[in-house]
Amino acid sequence: MAVIATLADVRDTDPVDLTPLQSTVDPEELDSLVRVRNGANGDTHVTFTHEGHAITVHSYGMVAITPEHELTAEKYERGEGR
Repeated sequence: MAVIATLADVRDTDPVDLTPLQSTVDPEELDSLVRVRNGANGDTHVTFTHEGHAITVHSYGMVAITPEHELTAEKYERGEGR
């Protein structure tokens, strides 16, 4: 739920207007991979794309969302897209 809520906030839209997350990733599997862990276990994170955005979910609770076009521009500026 946190991923869709955060994405809806980034896109300034209602969460029900977004494509269901399960069309991209299994939400139960995502939850099991990124359960909040204590600091001794380090960070586990998962990155995937949904609704034209790269989404990274960290086990310590952070959700990072970047529009895919920004990632493409960054790669091009570094010379990786040529």
